[in-house]
Amino acid sequence: MAIKFLTPAQLWQDFDPITEPLDLSVAYSSQEGEANLKGAYFTAVKEGEEQVRAFAETKSSVAQPKKALLCVITQKDQLALTDSFDELLKRGFAVMTVDVSGIPDDNGNATKYTPGFSYASYAAGVPDRFSATPSALSSPVFLWAKIARRAITLLEYYYPKIKVSVLGTRTAADVAWQVAAADSRISALLALLGDYSEPPVIEGDSSNADSYTMALSAKSAARRITCPCLIATCANAHGGDVEKISEVANQMKEGVPFAMTITPRLNDQISESDLFSTYRWLDKTLKGEAAPEMKLSSSMSEGKIHFTLSCPLGKVQSASVYVCYNDAAPRYRHWHEYAMKKHEDGTFTSSAPVWEGDREVFAYASVSVAGGAFFASKGIGTLVTSMIPYRVSQFLLDTVSDHGMYADNSKQTFISRESDFSIEEAPDGVPGFCGKGVLRTNILSEHNRYEPASSFHISVYSKEDSEVRVCLIKDEGDKVVTYTAVAFAEGEEWTRLSFETDDFKTEELIPMKDWEGLLGIILPDTDDKYYNNFLWM
Repeated sequence: MAIKFLTPAQLWQDFDPITEPLDLSVAYSSQEGEANLKGAYFTAVKEGEEQVRAFAETKSSVAQPKKALLCVITQKDQLALTDSFDELLKRGFAVMTVDVSGIPDDNGNATKYTPGFSYASYAAGVPDRFSATPSALSSPVFLWAKIARRAITLLEYYYPKIKVSVLGTRTAADVAWQVAAADSRISALLALLGDYSEPPVIEGDSSNADSYTMALSAKSAARRITCPCLIATCANAHGGDVEKISEVANQMKEGVPFAMTITPRLNDQISESDLFSTYRWLDKTLKGEAAPEMKLSSSMSEGKIHFTLSCPLGKVQSASVYVCYNDAAPRYRHWHEYAMKKHEDGTFTSSAPVWEGDREVFAYASVSVAGGAFFASKGIGTLVTSMIPYRVSQFLLDTVSDHGMYADNSKQTFISRESDFSIEEAPDGVPGFCGKGVLRTNILSEHNRYEPASSFHISVYSKEDSEVRVCLIKDEGDKVVTYTAVAFAEGEEWTRLSFETDDFKTEELIPMKDWEGLLGIILPDTDDKYYNNFLWM
């Protein structure tokens, strides 16, 4: 079956969460201690005879709350979170849980799916969360996110001037990311213990996985987040998939308020005190107070790698840097903790040894702030041989067309300096990749999908009429060869360039024969140009 690749903008362009009637039906309304409790059904999605009647429970201890938390429930065991919501009720929040599982609670209430939508119902069997065939429009995650966005409309019906935040844990974190990225009514995002697994590639065909990754993954959503975000995850001294969380965090645009907590738990659990810190962050965020801004950097001398953590003076009480070496699988890694020394200018420093044979070092910093909360910095990687810091896996998502690519620097070392790379809007308002000088990245896009392709396409915006050079790095068994293609781009507009294999030539003008063995792309001229929409066809 053919896959249609959709960008997030295309995915959501026909969905309006506000205009359609809710057809509200109250199941119960009661008093629980000092809190008002209301359970209700509403029409979340309706297409012809098919519909989803979603169930949501709302609780509030004040008559007209000004802030609310929407908690998405994809599995019944996530209802354990509701035990901690008393803390939010004390802080004046309204709390709504919206069920998308379809599994009845203890009182028999659950979201109801008609047969046409049963692919997203846990009551009908465990849904294939990663399904995005024939497009992401058919994914359970997309349907769950639509239900959640309609639940926001219900919250605003109850409380017209309320600030809404969204919470998702484990699988529901994917839904929360989507809702926060797609809905401007969201004021903050909480993603707890998110499952950031890569969608599986089945029998060598990555089309479904690519479709999900580009439109529905947390990475794709992070690129569009504009509200404050808190990611909470777990690690321990002998492992922890911290890199995956950093990969997501590194997609967020500069300037978006962001915090990450990494708790030392052995079995993927967040304690009551961790939730207290999370809700405290949420309360402060909705009041306009920000978490500490942190930036970790590295340098090397005398056989040691030196780390510097920059953060505002006075907010951070103590800091540690956690370091692991080389490219062992995450669960086998050993994290080394080094205490960081605080300086008068608000920075913290520490050093870690580097031994002969080390190729790269991965690190993140953790800080404690007043009140006992802990936050982590975004992770950085450093190639020991060249000492160039890089983001662990920069996801280059094309936000206006139908494809993107990965640069996974942990597997190849064709990289650009992080400070020289950015995604900005061209003069006509369309975002593109740009930089200072040369942009280099390795190829993981469409995992092997370029092999049967006949041509390579790329869009470029040039400020004036000029030549455009594109270089491909190719493994030819006994050597690595660089092939270059040259094209012309008109000034002050986007030009779509198409290259056949023999358009790429060596310095000796020997044409490239095929796409096999491609390692990377080099864009030699990025000072005055913007690029997007890499695609093999």
